[in-house]
Amino acid sequence: MISDKNHVMFPQFGQGILNSYTQIFFAKNKWMALLLLAVSFVDLNAGLSGLMAVLIANTTAYLIGLNREHIINGFYGFNPLLVGLGYGISFQPGVSFYIILIFITLLTLFSSILLAGFLSKYGLPYLSLPFLIGFWIIMLSSRNINQLELSEGGIYFLNELYQLGGFTLLDLHAWFEQLPWPEVFKLYFRSLGAIFFQPHLFIGIAISLSLLIWSRLAFVLSFLGFACAYLFYMVVGASLNDLTYSYIGFNFILTSIAIGGFFVIPSVYSFLWVIISIPLLAFLQITASSLLTPLQLGVLSLPFNFVVISFLFVFRLREKYFDKPALVYFQQFQPEKNLYSSLINSQRLAHLERIPMKLPFWGFWKVTQAFDGEHTHKDAWRYAWDFEFMNASGKTYKNEGLLPTDYFCFGKPVLAPASGYVMAIIGEVDDNAIGDMNLRQNWGNSIVISHGEGLFSQVSHLQKGSIMVHKGQYVEQGTQLANCGNSGRSPYPHLHFQFQTSSEIGAHTLSYPFAAYLSKNDELQFHSSDQPKLNDLVCNQLVDDTLNRALHFIPGQNLKFETSAKELISWEVKTDIFNQSYLACDQTKSKAWFGRKDDLFYFTRFEGNKKSLLYDFYLGAYQLVTGNNPGLTIQEKLSLNEFPSAKLRFLQDFISPFYRFLAIRFEATQLKAKQNIGDTPIIFNTQLDFSAFNKTLSDRNYQITFEAGELSRFEIKNANQHLILNRV
Repeated sequence: MISDKNHVMFPQFGQGILNSYTQIFFAKNKWMALLLLAVSFVDLNAGLSGLMAVLIANTTAYLIGLNREHIINGFYGFNPLLVGLGYGISFQPGVSFYIILIFITLLTLFSSILLAGFLSKYGLPYLSLPFLIGFWIIMLSSRNINQLELSEGGIYFLNELYQLGGFTLLDLHAWFEQLPWPEVFKLYFRSLGAIFFQPHLFIGIAISLSLLIWSRLAFVLSFLGFACAYLFYMVVGASLNDLTYSYIGFNFILTSIAIGGFFVIPSVYSFLWVIISIPLLAFLQITASSLLTPLQLGVLSLPFNFVVISFLFVFRLREKYFDKPALVYFQQFQPEKNLYSSLINSQRLAHLERIPMKLPFWGFWKVTQAFDGEHTHKDAWRYAWDFEFMNASGKTYKNEGLLPTDYFCFGKPVLAPASGYVMAIIGEVDDNAIGDMNLRQNWGNSIVISHGEGLFSQVSHLQKGSIMVHKGQYVEQGTQLANCGNSGRSPYPHLHFQFQTSSEIGAHTLSYPFAAYLSKNDELQFHSSDQPKLNDLVCNQLVDDTLNRALHFIPGQNLKFETSAKELISWEVKTDIFNQSYLACDQTKSKAWFGRKDDLFYFTRFEGNKKSLLYDFYLGAYQLVTGNNPGLTIQEKLSLNEFPSAKLRFLQDFISPFYRFLAIRFEATQLKAKQNIGDTPIIFNTQLDFSAFNKTLSDRNYQITFEAGELSRFEIKNANQHLILNRV
C-alpha cells in the first residue's frame, strides 16, 4: 500500500474491486461480489480480462485523483469490467490482446467520467453506456486489427466446467439442464448468465442466488420483469428468438431492478411502472436488433440504458405526484433499505426540504380555531389557526372580560415564525370593543412576511399602533413584529396565523407544518413537522444549553469512553462526500449518520458491526429532544433494516412494498430532575420494542446522561447485558 504522511494512495482497494462486480446490479455486498467474481472465471480468459480491466480502471482513477468514494463504490470499475468480460469471451489472449485491453479499458473509464459529468447535471446515472461505447468500438475496430483472433470461448463450455470442478461440476450442470422446468425459467436463468456473457443455465442460477443474497426485492423484480416480457412476446406474437438470441432478455431484468427498487422507492407504483416499461423495452429491443445486426453489432444493454434514463428524467420533471413513485435521494444500495428508510424518514426528516417554522409567540397558547374552522377558515382560507393565551386555570381573560385589556393575549408580543422580508403591512385599524367586529376591514392590522418563493406567513388582528417593522425590512426568526390585538373580524382578542402562497394580505392559505413545538393537553408531547389541532395548548420548544452543547458534534471531535469492563472506546465525528455527518468507530469499522436541527438530535442510518457499542448508541440515542422538559416522552419508529431477526426480516423483504408485519418502536423519556445544588444532570431513559404482528418479541433499554455541557454517561440495560460507558 503506497502512502504519504497525509493519506493512503489506494484506500480500500480490494473493496473497490468487489464493488465493481456488484455495481452491475447496483449493489454493494461482499458475498454477492465473491460469487459473481467466481462465476466470471468459468471462462478463464473472460474472468482474467475482466479482473484486469477493473484493476487498470481503479488504479488509473486513483492516480488521476478521481473521487475516492466513487472508486470504492465501484462506479468507475463496473463498465470496464463488462468490457473486459465481453472482450475476453470474444478474442483469443496474446500480447496484442492485453495491450489493446489496457487502452480499451482507459477509453471506457474516460467515457464514464465524461458521461458522469454530463448526466449528473440532470441527476441521472450513466449506467452501462460507457460499456456500450467501449465494446462497440472494439468490435468495429477489430475488423482492421490482424493480431486479434476470434475466441472459441463458450463453444467448449463443458470443457471449461470440467477444468473448474471435474465430473462433479459436470454432473451438477447436467442435472440442472435436465430438470423439467418451464421455458420461461430456463430463459430467465440464461439471460442472467448473459449479463456476464455466459448464457448458461448453471451460471444463471448462481447469479440468481447472488441476487437473492443481496436483495429479496431485486430477486422478485428481476423475475417479474422477465416473466412480463415473456408473456408480452407470447400475447403480441413477437418472435421468442429476440429473447433467446444472445439472451438479451437481461435488459428486462436490469430495468426492472433499476425502476422497481433501486433508483425508485419500491411500491405498488414502482411495480406498475416496471410493467409499463416492458412493452417499451420490447419494441426498442426488436428495432435495435434490426438496425445493429447488419453492422454485426449486438444490442447488448442499449434498451435498458435508454428506458431507465428516460424514465428517471421524466420522473425528475414532475410538478406533482412526487410519491407515485418516489425517487431515492439517499442511496443505500439495496431496495429494501431504500424502502424501509423512506417509510420512516419521509415524515421524520421532512424538515430537510422545508424552511423551519416556529410558532409566532412565547409561552403556551391555545388553538381556539384550526383548519376548517367553526366560524371562519373556510374554502380557500381553510388552512389557518386562531391562538389565545390561557392562564393556569384555563381562562383567557380576567375580571368580567368586558375590555380588550382584560384578555391575557391582548398586548402580548407576536414574533416572526422564520426569517424573511416584510411584504405587506396594515397597522391603523382600530381595535374592536368586546363582542364587536369590523367586517369591512376583515383582516384588521396584519403583516405578511416572505420566507422564500411561494411561501409567506401572515399574522392578523394585531393591536393598533403596535407594529415594530416596516415594509421591505428583513427580520430574523423570533423578531417581535407587533402585539396581539382585537382589530378586524375579531370579537375577542386573539392571534390569527396562516401560511399562504402570495404576498397579499388575505391571500389563499397553504397547508404547511411547524418545524417543532410542544403541546400540553393530558400530557406533554413533542411534535416535529406537524400542525396544531383544535384545543391544543402549544408553545415553542426551548433549546437547553447543556443538551445543545453536548449534542453539537463537530467534525474532527473525538468522543472517548471507558466501559465498566475497563475497555477504552473512541468514536470520531466525520463527514462524507455529501457533507453528511457521522460517528465512526475505527475499531469495529462502523458508522452512524446523524443530523441536527435546533430542537432535535437524530440518527438516520447505520453501517457496520451491529455488535459494536456504537450500534447500541445509535439505537439508544436514536432521537432526542434538545430541550429540558422533565417528564416528556417521545415516540418514533425505526427502519426495519435494524430488526434483529434475520429470518423474519428475510421473509418481510419479499412483500415489503405491499404489507409490513414487522415493526420497531423507539421511546425516549426525560426523567424528572432531582433537586441538587449546582449543575443538575439531564437524563433520558430510552427503549426499543421489536414486534411481529403487533406482538413484542424483544426489547432493548438504555440510559443517557448529560451534564456540564457534554455526554457524560451511556448505560446499556438489557436483560443479557449491563454495561456502562463513562466519558473520559
